[in-house]
Amino acid sequence: MATSRGDADFLVKTTEFLQWLQQRPGTAISPKIQIADLREQYAGRGIIATEVIEKDEELFSIAHSSILTTHNSDLQTFKPAILERLDAWNSLVLVMIYEDGLREKSTWWPYLNILPRDFDTLIYWSSDELAELQGSAVLDKIGKTDADESFKKCLLPLVQQNAEIFGHHAQAFAGTDAESALLGLAHRMATLIMAYGFDLEAGSSTSGDEDEDEADGSSQSAYELNKGMVPLADLFNADGDLNNAHLLQQENSMTMIALKSIRKGQQIFNDFGQLPRSDLLRRYGYVTDNYKRWDVVEVDIETVTKAAGEHNTLNEKEKNERLDLTAKWEVLQDGYDLTRSTANQAFEFDRALVLTITALLLDSEEFTEALEDPTEQQPPPSLRMPLALVLRRIISSRQSAYRTTTAEDATLLEDADVQRRRRMAIEVRLGEKEILAEAAGEVEKRIAKLGSATEQEQGTSHAKMGRF
Repeated sequence: MATSRGDADFLVKTTEFLQWLQQRPGTAISPKIQIADLREQYAGRGIIATEVIEKDEELFSIAHSSILTTHNSDLQTFKPAILERLDAWNSLVLVMIYEDGLREKSTWWPYLNILPRDFDTLIYWSSDELAELQGSAVLDKIGKTDADESFKKCLLPLVQQNAEIFGHHAQAFAGTDAESALLGLAHRMATLIMAYGFDLEAGSSTSGDEDEDEADGSSQSAYELNKGMVPLADLFNADGDLNNAHLLQQENSMTMIALKSIRKGQQIFNDFGQLPRSDLLRRYGYVTDNYKRWDVVEVDIETVTKAAGEHNTLNEKEKNERLDLTAKWEVLQDGYDLTRSTANQAFEFDRALVLTITALLLDSEEFTEALEDPTEQQPPPSLRMPLALVLRRIISSRQSAYRTTTAEDATLLEDADVQRRRRMAIEVRLGEKEILAEAAGEVEKRIAKLGSATEQEQGTSHAKMGRF
């Protein structure tokens, strides 16, 4: 497997990584793939085809023992007590800090040495940069404060009490700036796990001593891993449209296969799944139009109940009773998604959102009827206009959360001097505004249609269904 040209340090690290991986037992790498330097495209390293690759052809395979997991680290053998009380996430973060501190003494150093050290994920953005995403629900998902508290509570005492084992990080962990040093390293490792880690099926063997553990009759520990770092697999960039490869977990190995025929010189892409660009930015630090179709606008339950309350005043008990009804209908959620319409399809509102609003609009008589027949889950005719008006209010509320207009965002994107992080934020918020505009258009159509109903039809519906 060859490497493309790049600067000397970049090329040396890539070569050392390949040599290390090829020497690992159970490794098989196709001679038809090559690591490429794609930093000019903000894509780091990537994988391209050096020859035509046929569908279902194996691109590489590595043994489970070559996956960086808690159980495959020397820390598991050397200091198992350190890991015993940690969950899977924190244990892997700690293991990666430990291996990173050992540098060349670590079995995993050639792999760790090629992983990024600088990121554009949201946890690294300044407050001014994050302000560009005002209005987007992604801001509530960053979780830096909670992560910091978890690292300080779970990991800081361990690294301070065992500073001497952490190699190059030992001095920092033993000093007065231990907390700052830990948080910097923990954020980096957590970002790597979130961006490059892979889910591992439960019960898969990743180390040679697991059979011994089972023979001893011990149960699975709290830190048994469900995520691992898979060398080489994480060098495949992802693309929702151009996805042409897939990683498979087999009994004793992880194997990447081609999903379709791949041309010589073509980049080989894995896939992240159907992620909105806001989550793509949060987890991986970039956006691409190829994930635009999966953009979403999230509407939290508080916004829904507030908007519905403007049309049907309920006390706290009555509101909770109606939310309990939506739980029986299995539609109650913390938040609801507005999504783009598909090609040649009208915009559709999430059924769960429509039924939640419906429940909150029910008067006492209608609510009693709904309790008697909880299988009936259609908005009654009398509530169709109030339902549309609540949807209009929800959309207006979400639109007002952004500090710029669609036109202003479009103009900003035409400016070549707009910096990368700001540009990505604009693309995310503009995509969300496009969804809201589409939803607003659909609501206005429904309101106009309902308003044109005959007076007789409206009067019949009101007489039958109550005050709405």
